[in-house]
Formats: sequence, structure tokens, C-alpha cells
Amino acid sequence: MKKRFLIVFALASLVISCSDSGTSADAAFNASDVCPENLRGTFTDARDGQVYKYTTIGNQVWMAQNLNFDDENSLCADAVCDARGRIYWMYQALSVCPSGWHLPTSEEWKILFESMGGIDSAGFRLKATEGWTPLNAGWQSNGTDDCGFALKPIPVSGVYANGNGGQKTDGYVAPLWTSTPDIDNNYSMDDSMYGVIFQTQELKAQITLFYLLDYLSVRCVRD
Repeated sequence: MKKRFLIVFALASLVISCSDSGTSADAAFNASDVCPENLRGTFTDARDGQVYKYTTIGNQVWMAQNLNFDDENSLCADAVCDARGRIYWMYQALSVCPSGWHLPTSEEWKILFESMGGIDSAGFRLKATEGWTPLNAGWQSNGTDDCGFALKPIPVSGVYANGNGGQKTDGYVAPLWTSTPDIDNNYSMDDSMYGVIFQTQELKAQITLFYLLDYLSVRCVRD
């Protein structure tokens, strides 16, 4: 049986991780150069009329909100769709972005992280300034949201899937799909795909495997 990425495991890893309330060591980061405010705005999804914010970071244009398109079999994360978007299973995520946008590859995520000063500080700079729950008083939780990416955690239950078992938790993690299949491990590329996960106390972002029936958030990047 394939291992699944359990919320219990994720939270356990949070507890044993060292707290870090500092900012990134990369003092050279300058948001006004990387993501100027005059290159941010909104666009409308023609499918349902929803209006989304976007932000330009380096040479990429990213949605500044999680996708909230009510595609068949998508799920609403604990009735917070408007604030944090819907969640989607693997194949669904590959084709759910609006016209002119696409699900980013893991390489496109890595480019984003480099624009934000590197993967070790990207989590801190991309996370919203509120909504993240600290594990202990004084521990790092919220980010600085330097570029208006405004990433917030989603409520999860057990596996990052459709609510099967486990205590519901909120404020700790934000898992999102990439479009990069797993072809280097002992799984069929039909069963697993890489995703990105941000955690409450982590300054960095992580790229890890998720599986066919996992439900994650989607951020689209402009074609």
C-alpha cells in the first residue's frame, strides 16, 4: 500500500522542528524590484465571473488567491471557499485553471522561490500576514506577504483528501498542486504528482509527493 501524506505526520514534524521567529538571511531582497505594486491587479474568470487578484513576481504572473472554480468533484475546504478557494484531486487540478492560465510545474514553483530569495525564505515571504496558527507562543507562524501572494492555510482532516477520518485542523499547512508527475520513484506516474507545502513555523517551502486521491489547493500561473 502506498504511503499517504498524513496530517498527523505533518503536525508531528511541525512539533519537532525548531522554531524560528527571524526573517530570511537574505537581506538583499527588495520587493519593489521583485514584485512592484503597479504590476498587480485583477482578472475575471469567464467561466463563472469570479474576479481574482494577481501579482507579478519576477518574470512570472501568479494568481494571488487560491482557485475557487466549482468544478465537478471539487471540494470546499470546511466552507471557506470564498476566502481560501476550493480543493481538487490530481487529474482535476491539471485542467482546472482558467483560459490563459495553467497549473505550474515544480520548476515554475522553484523559479518563484528563487525570485523570493530562495526556497529557505520563500515560505515566510509568500505567506499571508494573518491566518496562520503558531504551534507555541512566540513561534513563527504568519509571513510578511512581500509580494501580495497572500497564501493562507486550509482546513484539513486526516489525509489531504475528502474528509476521511482524523481531527480537523486549521492554520497549520497549505498544500498546493504542481503539474509535475512522479517518474523517478517506485510509483506509477498515474498515481502520484508533486505538490508544494507551506507550514506554519517554516520559513521555507517544500516540494513533496502527493497522490491520486489527495485534494489540494490550486494556484495558477499565466501562460
